[in-house]
Amino acid sequence: MKNVLLFLATCFPLAAVATTGVQPAATDTVIVVENKRIEVKDNGDRMKVKVYELTEEGDSIDSDMVFEGHYRDGQNYERRKHIRSLNIPVPTWDKDFSAHWAGFGMGFCNFADGSLHVNDVDGVSLRGGKSLEYNLNFMEWSFPFSRYNWAVVTGAGMRWNRYRLDTNNYFKEVDGVTVLQPAPEGITYKASKLNTTSLTIPLLLEWQKRRHHKTSYFFSAGVVGVVKTMSSSKVVYTDDRGKTRKEKMDGGMNLRPVSMDIMLQAGLDWIGIYARYSPVSAFKHNKGPELYPVSIGLHLHL
Repeated sequence: MKNVLLFLATCFPLAAVATTGVQPAATDTVIVVENKRIEVKDNGDRMKVKVYELTEEGDSIDSDMVFEGHYRDGQNYERRKHIRSLNIPVPTWDKDFSAHWAGFGMGFCNFADGSLHVNDVDGVSLRGGKSLEYNLNFMEWSFPFSRYNWAVVTGAGMRWNRYRLDTNNYFKEVDGVTVLQPAPEGITYKASKLNTTSLTIPLLLEWQKRRHHKTSYFFSAGVVGVVKTMSSSKVVYTDDRGKTRKEKMDGGMNLRPVSMDIMLQAGLDWIGIYARYSPVSAFKHNKGPELYPVSIGLHLHL
């Protein structure tokens, strides 16, 4: 091929220029043969021959060069690209997809039994209006897989739960089992809480409706892995001197270190509501009350 190219370059430059209509520099020759563009450059000291494959629009680009040859003082060098790079089209669905996980949320939390009956479960009654949950989701990734705005969403976040008891009791581990203990005689608790802090990792399937590259509304559902990082039982009361006391009664208390939730979300643009239910009891089996965490709340998405 090298000899052919050099022959064409040296013998027929003017004919090629006239045929193709290309206006090269005085020392350059350009020949177009079918879908090949051949460039010959001669500076008097070295001759270079490059062959490009043309795109459908008739333009050549460096990444499509299939041959390069140099000739100088009787020595030659050539380089061939035997295998072209595969141009695998990459879906561009993700450039407009805006996942709904990262952001800040707040809601009400409670306990349910295995049949989703909420509150007053297994002897535990909560003040639903004062049992709160906070979510700070600081990472998210989306993996769109359909032009119809479907994607798998994951990320990471932190959750803080404050379960406030409606009775004058507190949680404490006694002989390896977590139970409700009554307040000492003469003390009435202003607040008795079970506090937990957890790391959350979601795996959600999200669908969203978009208009003019903006999210109109969205739905998502999936599971959220929950890793407990801290837990405590705390009470607030007034002592016999009239001073407010805050006391930590216990920590740990046989709460499961790893759990999971089933989560549903729906919303409009950057604001949404969520609901979650854990099919796994908050306490280890036979190590505490049979309580299944539930919550519902509002989330502001970044």
